[in-house]
Amino acid sequence: GLSFWEACVQLAERYGIPLPKRSEPADQDTKKRAGAYAAQEIALQLYRSAFQAQAGAQARDYVSRRGVPPPLQEEFGLGYAPRDNVVARALERAGFSPQQMEESGLVLASQHGPGFYDRFRNRLMFPLHSETGKLIAFAGRALAEGDEPKYMNSPETAIYRKSGVLYNLHRARKPIRDKTYSILVEGYMDVIGLHGAGFVNAIAPCGTAFTTGQVQMLRRHSDNVVVNFDPDRAGMAAAERAIQ
Repeated sequence: GLSFWEACVQLAERYGIPLPKRSEPADQDTKKRAGAYAAQEIALQLYRSAFQAQAGAQARDYVSRRGVPPPLQEEFGLGYAPRDNVVARALERAGFSPQQMEESGLVLASQHGPGFYDRFRNRLMFPLHSETGKLIAFAGRALAEGDEPKYMNSPETAIYRKSGVLYNLHRARKPIRDKTYSILVEGYMDVIGLHGAGFVNAIAPCGTAFTTGQVQMLRRHSDNVVVNFDPDRAGMAAAERAIQ
């Protein structure tokens, strides 16, 4: 369950083997990634807290109407992004530099003077994880009528590439190996619904078309994929593309 570099570090520590020194650019990249990871964790705590508070009533009502009980809400870390700039203020208080704040993908620079504002506001929040389970980004579903886009993802960052991520793969990879197949669905709520019904080998693309890179990720766990997209015209067309 470790990345290549994490496995190298763990084995080197276990057997007392010194690792080669990393170059300065590599160290800078490591610091950038560490800052981005830390920012996601701060945001997750804020979104989870807001979800449980009075402000998150609409988000809780939506997931309840979709048949997601509280234990499943907790397991998937569902949250709520308030209307105000809670993440921007929290990152500033935590000492993040303006560059680190922008690189987190969680906030945007103000067009009307100094400072930042939250990218996600008044949205139901879905944490996105890497294959090894690290929190790397978020997706937010609009709750107010007319708010577009309906689903908004974090932009690509040092730790997040949409085409290289599958929602829920960090939970589903062992069940996929055990059952010898994965279930590919279109959306986050589809995955959560299937997971709650016992189909714990369900995964979904993160707001993009199914890519060759994602196929290669799945193939490490099983060669078999059941494509289960929505039964409308758009879903059938997307399923046909995914199967190819």
